[in-house]
Order: sequence, then structure tokens, then C-alpha cells
Amino acid sequence: ERLGLIFAPENKDVAIFPARIGGLYYALNRPVCPQFGAPQIWICKSPDLVSWGRQRPLFSGAGLGWGGLKVGGGAVPFLTEKGWVEFYHAADGRSRYRLGAMLLDRDDPEKILAWTKEPLLRPETEYEKRGFFGGTVFTCGCVRDGDRVLLYYGAADDKICRADFTLDEIFRALRH
Repeated sequence: ERLGLIFAPENKDVAIFPARIGGLYYALNRPVCPQFGAPQIWICKSPDLVSWGRQRPLFSGAGLGWGGLKVGGGAVPFLTEKGWVEFYHAADGRSRYRLGAMLLDRDDPEKILAWTKEPLLRPETEYEKRGFFGGTVFTCGCVRDGDRVLLYYGAADDKICRADFTLDEIFRALRH
């Protein structure tokens, strides 16, 4: 059964949290509308996974220094003892995309507890630098396997790659 649009048109990078939080579902998304300003990560809530509302900006990337022009998510957030981890990609003024992570409160994911001030991953290899849109890495998905996180990411806009991190590496990169 097709239910039609659940988010406003011109929207990307939707990631729905895998569990209810306080009785509601949460989703991250990125409206692409000049009237809303630069592309950034927004958060919204739903009681039923169909009707989404209370949408508001969550993370603009302002102050990153390495990617405040465009910011987007993509991987489904995963829960740790410290909160929800969400990977994001950010582009600078020269359209260089890099990857970072943020930590959201486990009981209120509208609260950002910390984010990476430096990229966790940047285009360094030939396959990341050369391709349809070279010099880009962007989040596609992740799998938590105990203390390891397998991050699947796009490279140069025409390849899918994987990078592995430990939870400790991610937590050490986060700044409050």
C-alpha cells in the first residue's frame, strides 16, 4: 500500500530512529528549500510513522570549520550507553564532503550532547578523490557489531565503501 508523501517534497537523507522514544518515533531529514536556508539536518516526530510533525532544525554545521555549507545525515542512528550516535556528512564552500558524528540524548534526541569538531573520514584515497563527483565521502548506513561500528559510505558519488571504527574512537572524537 502506497501512502504518499510523508515529508515535504525536496527532502533528502531521511533516517528513522529504530525505536520509539517517549512513546514517539523520531526521524532526521534534510529539506532542500532555499526558503529554509542552507541544507541542514532537521528532526521531527510521529505517533504512527505516517504523520510527521513538529519539524525543526537540529544541526546546521555552523562553526564546524570543515563543512558548514551543507549538512546531512543518512545512517540510521544507533543507541549506546552514552546516547544515540548519528553519522553526518558536511560540505564546505568548495563542495568537499567529509564525515562526522554527533551524540544525541537517549531520552530526548532533540538535544545534541556532542559532535565531532574534526572529520572522522575525509576523501584521501584515489577512489574517493576521483569519480562522478570527486573528493566526496558521505554516509549511507552503519552496523554496530559490539564495540565496532561498520560505516558504509559513498565515495566520489559513484562507489560504496566501508570504514570500521571502534566506539571508543568515535567517543574520543566527540567534543561537548
